[in-house]
Amino acid sequence: MSGKVKLEVIEGAMKGKEFVFEEHDTFLFGRIPDCHACLPNDQQVSRHHFIMEANPPDARIRDLGSLNGTYVNGLKYGSRKKGETPEEGARREYPEVDLKNGNRIRVGQTVLVVTLEGALVCCQCGCSIPERDRDQSAWIGGTFICAKCKANLISMGKPAKAPEPVRCKKCGKDVSGEVGQARRGDYVCESCRKLAEEDPMKLVMELFRQAGKLRGAEKIPAIEGYEIVKRLGRGAFGAVYLARRKKNKENVAVKVMLSRVAVDERARETFMREINVLKELHHDNVVALFDNGSAGSGFYFVMEFCEKGSVADLMVRRGGKLSLKEATPIMLRALDGLGHAHEKGFIHRDLKPQNLLITSSGSDRVTKVSDFGLGKNFQNAGFSGITVTGAVGGTPPFMPREQVTNFKYEQPVSDVWGIAATFYNMLTGEFCRDFGQRKDQMEVILEGKIIPVRKRDMTIPKGVADVIDHALADKPEDRFQSVSEMKMELEKAL
Repeated sequence: MSGKVKLEVIEGAMKGKEFVFEEHDTFLFGRIPDCHACLPNDQQVSRHHFIMEANPPDARIRDLGSLNGTYVNGLKYGSRKKGETPEEGARREYPEVDLKNGNRIRVGQTVLVVTLEGALVCCQCGCSIPERDRDQSAWIGGTFICAKCKANLISMGKPAKAPEPVRCKKCGKDVSGEVGQARRGDYVCESCRKLAEEDPMKLVMELFRQAGKLRGAEKIPAIEGYEIVKRLGRGAFGAVYLARRKKNKENVAVKVMLSRVAVDERARETFMREINVLKELHHDNVVALFDNGSAGSGFYFVMEFCEKGSVADLMVRRGGKLSLKEATPIMLRALDGLGHAHEKGFIHRDLKPQNLLITSSGSDRVTKVSDFGLGKNFQNAGFSGITVTGAVGGTPPFMPREQVTNFKYEQPVSDVWGIAATFYNMLTGEFCRDFGQRKDQMEVILEGKIIPVRKRDMTIPKGVADVIDHALADKPEDRFQSVSEMKMELEKAL
């Protein structure tokens, strides 16, 4: 556990109530039932007033175009202008505020106090001390020491020392101010990360070399068995490269991801354990994961290479959208891959045309779903930093509503929505919600209505449109409950 974020209500109708977050999560405050803190009788509170994102021990708050604004330590953030409708207010983006320990949030009659608690970190080995071991740890000289290190020091007759500041793994400067005193572990500073944005692979390879020097050359990660050819694309947390396996010259894709927060060993081990399970996911319509590793705050994943690129690339080549004839077999194969993954217990949570890849062409074309579990587990581990309030966690046009209102909700029915939104986009070149110019994306997800697909394109057969519209129902219980059910209905409609 990396820490804790707590909200305590000290004034208002909910006085005495506490909201505690020990994992990456979201918190909605407002007047309607889907909010985590619901105050239906306070007329100064808007339907969706603010959203807070907790990535312990960090937290960020964002007003959602409320009528009266959100106050943090007496300063007003957000609020609509006089005479502005909620729809007009949603056309403006509102500032995000990083919360500090002791901050007071006021909305209407309600006041909440923020408490940020960092994880206990051993001053000797730098690892987090888990909850179950805290009774065995000791407080020495203003720092904590784990039971194992304490025993070692006692056996050697040595005193404990205070921990060193967190330093950038690349340039070595003190970055405690960036990551906060509560976070310990491997981290690359903001300046070095910006320099690495053009080519994250160089930074990760440098981190690997540093790790090799520390641990012995024989333990340098297996990425050294691959030759990097060129970069294929960039994403929110890194990039994807074409590489060649040296022993057999086989082409592979290497995805590199850089953590935005300090990575302690316990978090790294948990994340890598989750990713290793993904190697067991074998299906003709799922991109295979061959290898993975990490060093410092960098992670790499060696995957099957799909030489024809993504469905998004294909859409560009076709002028922005696909015909029903071309899109249908792509969608049916993607549903097959998703169905298999769901049967094995894997949820994607970031479906979009960019994550449907293609091998071969013509009648031999094969569609494969990529990035299974990578983004989801990276975000769950907290490595993505604060993302949801900035609309980075997931891709807003393809996010089901529950991904905001119930951040940790992971069920196949959410992937039903995501793949239907993808199919909608493939056929129309448009999104299923109105993300018009200057509209606040978070507000659109929470308040925006789904536009029936035939309003975008009347040439889409009604049976196919009915399947897409049903899969895009706002409430999970109103959709197809599995991709297998969706596929069966789609095949009937064709």
